Formats: sequence, structure tokens, C-alpha cells
Amino acid sequence: MIALTYNQTLNLSEIQKPIPAANETLIRVSKAGICNTDIEITKGYMAGFKGVPGHEFIGYADTTGLRGKRVTAEINCGCGNCQMCRSNLQRHCPHRTVIGIDHRDGAFAEYISVPSSNIVMIPDEIPDNTAIFIEPLAAALEITEQILINNNHSVLLIGDGKLAQLIAIVLKYTGCNLLVMGKYEDKLAHLKNFGIDTQLKDSFKPELYDIVIEASGSPQAFISGLSYVKPRGTMVLKSTYAGAFPFNPALAVVNEISIIGSRCGTFSRAIDFLLKYKPDLSYLITKSFPIHQGIEAFAEAQKKGVMKVILDFDND
Repeated sequence: MIALTYNQTLNLSEIQKPIPAANETLIRVSKAGICNTDIEITKGYMAGFKGVPGHEFIGYADTTGLRGKRVTAEINCGCGNCQMCRSNLQRHCPHRTVIGIDHRDGAFAEYISVPSSNIVMIPDEIPDNTAIFIEPLAAALEITEQILINNNHSVLLIGDGKLAQLIAIVLKYTGCNLLVMGKYEDKLAHLKNFGIDTQLKDSFKPELYDIVIEASGSPQAFISGLSYVKPRGTMVLKSTYAGAFPFNPALAVVNEISIIGSRCGTFSRAIDFLLKYKPDLSYLITKSFPIHQGIEAFAEAQKKGVMKVILDFDND
């Protein structure tokens, strides 16, 4: 089968179709989204990564019992035995593999094999071009699982990319006093269509907020974002960074700011959100490529102003 593989460089390769283990399900990939994490992997974020990247996908089960069903899969594959797994926190299992990120091949291939326990059925009411965002939407919703956000809170969201857009849409329904600060007027315009207040970075007037969420991918945004948090407020980090950067924690200590890392969320919550609010997320897709143009797709995904780039296996 054809796949995008990474081993110090990104390549279009012919590899063997996976043979699922007894507790796994084979999936024919239909669409896969290129995420910032995938791009960071090619820049060294996961040192030593070798294999097939890609963790945002939808497809069709190709295993007896589920064959033909439209599905996706939770990306963290736990051992099932440790305290974290028993607490339903497989994302923190010390022995976990992560689809397309850590010791498990991902979805930038015609087929993928995943643990059957990770399979999530996609309701017919959710169209493909919205369903492809289930994984990042789950990550956006995770913020509201970790901290209380309601109409009593002022929130600054830094970033206007695809994940930031999803976070903004989620936060809209909390009733909080939300402002999104970003660099691109055209991206912010999408959020205005949802009734969300926005401001360009160049004209941003600093104020203090109960909660600041960094989702731009910029280390500098984290550092400057801390100065926008009220004393005893909260800073949420949704970005992963490929390298280290200098950080003086004095401000966080003096102002008693809570800094919270936020990563993956639960797919079932994302599906419930999509069924309840029915947001059309297809506007986030900038361009689709067939898998044989996967290298070009990665290049497109790294251009300024681009949001989601899709690998479309059904139109190859």
C-alpha cells in the first residue's frame, strides 16, 4: 500500500498493508488531516520517530463485524492494566503507544490497524468534512474538562489557526466573555461569523483576564500571555514546541498563576458536541490532496495562512 513515511525525511513509500492482531481492527483510511503535531514531528518534536505519521482520520472498518462502518479511533493506546488505564486515562499510560506519534504507525496510509477498544463509530448525521475534526475538537473540549469556564470568566485565546478556531467555537457555548487575538484578519473573520469577538495582534490592547489560552504554537505567545493573566488566574497551554526556550517563572510565582497543560480529549464528547450544536467545520479545510501528492500536501500545510490540509484517499 502507499503511505507517507518519516525517517529523518518525509517520503512517499510503498509499504506492507498491516495485519491486525486479534484485538485490533483494520481500517481503510478515507481522509486524514495534517496537524501541527505532524509538522513538528518532521522538525524533531518526537526524537527518533520512524514510521507512518498521522492521527486525525476517518475511514471504514475492514474487519468482520464492523466491515463498512464509518469510524475513527482514539489515538492513545494504553496497556489496559496500569492505574492510569484503570482510571480511563489511557493518554497518560506510561506504556502507551500513540497513533502516528509514538511507536505506532498512523493514518497517512491506505490502511491502519488500531486496537478495537479505541474504535469510535461516526454517526451518519456528521458529514465527512466535519467528522475529520473529531480528534482536534476533542482536544479543544478537554480545556472545559480541566477547568471551569462560564459566564463569570473573561478569557483571552491567543491564536487563530485550526485548533484555536475549534477552541473558540467550544468556548462560545460556555457563555464566557471571550476575545480571540490572532495575526490573520481572514481567519478571525470566520470567528466573527460565529459571533465571537476578535482582535488583530498588531492592534491588541493588553488587559488582564481570568484565563489565557495559548494555542498559536509560538513560545513567545506563552511568555507574553502570562502577563495578561490576572493574579491567581490560569494559563492553559495547548501548543507543543519542537525545541526548548528560555522562560523566567517569576511572574507566575509572584501572581500565583496556575499553568495547565492540555492535550487530548475524549472523542465521545466531541461527537456529542457536533450532534448538539451542528457547527459546519468544513470552512477550516484549505485544500485536499490525493496521497500520491502527500509531500506537496505537507509543504502546503506549512504555508502561512493555511489552515487544515487533508489527504483524501477516496480521490487518489
